[in-house]
Amino acid sequence: MTTYVRWLRQHIGRAKTPLVYASTIITNRRGALLLQRRADFGDAWWGLPGGLMELGESINATAVREAREETGLLVHPRKLVGLYSSPDFDVTYPSGDQVQQITACFACQTIGGELRVQTDEILEQRYFALDTLPPMPPWYSAMVADFIANHPEASFRSGSPGMDADPHNRTYEEIRHTVGGPDPLIIVGACAFVRQGQRVLLQRRGDNGRWGLPGGSLEMGERIDQTAIREAREETGIEVEPMRLIGLYSAPRPTALPIPRDGSQIVFAHFECHPIGGEPRADGAETIEVRYFEVNHLPNDMSDRWRAYIADALADRKEAIVR
Repeated sequence: MTTYVRWLRQHIGRAKTPLVYASTIITNRRGALLLQRRADFGDAWWGLPGGLMELGESINATAVREAREETGLLVHPRKLVGLYSSPDFDVTYPSGDQVQQITACFACQTIGGELRVQTDEILEQRYFALDTLPPMPPWYSAMVADFIANHPEASFRSGSPGMDADPHNRTYEEIRHTVGGPDPLIIVGACAFVRQGQRVLLQRRGDNGRWGLPGGSLEMGERIDQTAIREAREETGIEVEPMRLIGLYSAPRPTALPIPRDGSQIVFAHFECHPIGGEPRADGAETIEVRYFEVNHLPNDMSDRWRAYIADALADRKEAIVR
């Protein structure tokens, strides 16, 4: 358990909460996959090396740290296999702690170290040929299946999309109310790059009067792409379908991410979306104006973070950007 999660659990107890993880796909020269049998779930629990994100580190750094701690190997995350956040993958630990997992899975290159068992967390680890894999929990099975499929795009639709969330984004407000104080949280969210030809849909926010992409924080019980759908609908009136995970942004103090006043760290999924219905309209509260802009003539009153997001979208990379 990370320092951050230990602190969070002191305030919220065992209640279900969204938490961010990184999992690593590590193979040997023969293409066999490294799996581990975890101490916290006993003999039947085989899965990928990985664990919880710590406050102040990027999701890439989480993958590197967890691989080193649990396996003794130094790895380089070379590709985001997928982002796994369905409530189908919710887990209750033997302690009773309940979690909605938001897990970034990375295909990794081994660049150093020696394989060894981390005895506090891991009972056993070994390489398995891809046609002789042991039973695994559904989230690990989805990650391995996506790795074997070897699509260039990052997966994000594994598991059911979840139930329709309350339209008033209260998950992190409730956590903040319970935790109190100014201490930073790790907050998961998503935004939608809605393209119509060479135009992009922007909203002018009610809180600061500046232009940006529609987006907001995840509601517990929804898959992360559904966050982008819900936020686009609420803030712009446009129904969208996410088509591609453009990027996953998590660095603690990047120029391309909003920094909340309380210093919380944002883990943000950026989706390219197709408009499939609705008409642009402002809700008069969060959004005071909605318009399509030519991508080469964006409004001046827009922060650098949104310009960076739009530049990443226009690069049209198949593989997801991770920063």
